[in-house]
Amino acid sequence: MEPTDIVVTTKDRLEHLQRTLEHIYERTRSLYRLHVIDDASEDRTAYFLVEEFAAGRIHNLLLRGQWCGALANNNVGWWMSFSDPVVFVDDDVLCPDVEPDWLERGVTEMKKRHKLGALALNNPAGNPRRMRRPKGISGSVTFCGYIGGTFMFVRRAALKGWALPHKMGLRGWPTTTRCGYIKSKGWNIAYLTETFCQHIGADSTLRIDGRHPIPLMEPVDDKTLRPPEKWAW
Repeated sequence: MEPTDIVVTTKDRLEHLQRTLEHIYERTRSLYRLHVIDDASEDRTAYFLVEEFAAGRIHNLLLRGQWCGALANNNVGWWMSFSDPVVFVDDDVLCPDVEPDWLERGVTEMKKRHKLGALALNNPAGNPRRMRRPKGISGSVTFCGYIGGTFMFVRRAALKGWALPHKMGLRGWPTTTRCGYIKSKGWNIAYLTETFCQHIGADSTLRIDGRHPIPLMEPVDDKTLRPPEKWAW
């Protein structure tokens, strides 16, 4: 199997980034190339990343000299990667320890489902928000209208013709707009029903509608990140 490109962009979140990368290193057994872009961090993130690059754990490293914004950095990650699909990962998320691993599961579904343009891991704290209600469940995949960028697999053909913005300094990556574009071209969007992820610090709260936090009475499994059964979609 050819290595899959994983793109991580970061700024001033060293502790979270370290945990995210540790999870990727320890819980990803498939072949991958890791590309990291630091957006002019003012903490010790750049020093940490240089050490990781020197140790061979990062394939490509870009250290910005000035702040450019996540939008521009994700574009650079798209251009420096070669695999299909490409995986975009936030700098404050955790992946599960499962077999087959999370990366193989995602790549397998993308290859098996030729009309799947974008796919993400199941983030129970985020998927029910912003009308991300499931449209239908098909085996290990749940089709929906929108997915976040926590662990987002994107098929290159699904963004063909998309005019990636070049303006620097824009905050965020327009995931909503991009998902809308992918859907408008006839591609499906889905998440892996039984492969979970979560944001760091989200283990004590599950947000049902984005406004009312509901505390989890049962702990999330540290290995699989599986939520309590009553909150699973």
